Amino acid sequence: MSSEIIGSKLSVRSKSDLIDKVFDAITTSGEDGVFQTELCKLFSLDSRDGSRLVGNLEKQSLITREKALYRGRWTYKLVVKKSFSMEAEERKPIDVSMVEGAPCLCCSFQHLCSNEDESNQYSPAKCQIIEEWILSSFDKFMINQQSGDQELL
Repeated sequence: MSSEIIGSKLSVRSKSDLIDKVFDAITTSGEDGVFQTELCKLFSLDSRDGSRLVGNLEKQSLITREKALYRGRWTYKLVVKKSFSMEAEERKPIDVSMVEGAPCLCCSFQHLCSNEDESNQYSPAKCQIIEEWILSSFDKFMINQQSGDQELL
């Protein structure tokens, strides 16, 4: 299963380099995944360090761990989450134009703002600044739409 991954022992310079190489190895394994014990052998990690490193990737929602029996021992099968295993040609550029100028990014009440507590005075649903930004953004959008329609005529 991991013959494509395991060649020779890989040289690693730093912790972040190790995390990147481990993630690359898991990505290389594709939908079949790789067993955590094999990954630990490949990178010369003890089970505790391997578990911490893989747990870190799991917390970042980059991979999933599925409990599995491998060679008579319980371990985890590591698989890259689908959203991160997309081919490069399937990836679309991110369009941030919709949130450009959003007041929330520099708002002095951002740390107090929450939509979970309806009694909170700082809420996106009650924010006058957001309302004004949305209205002005909509006006700009409509002006652009109208000028685009006139160019077609």
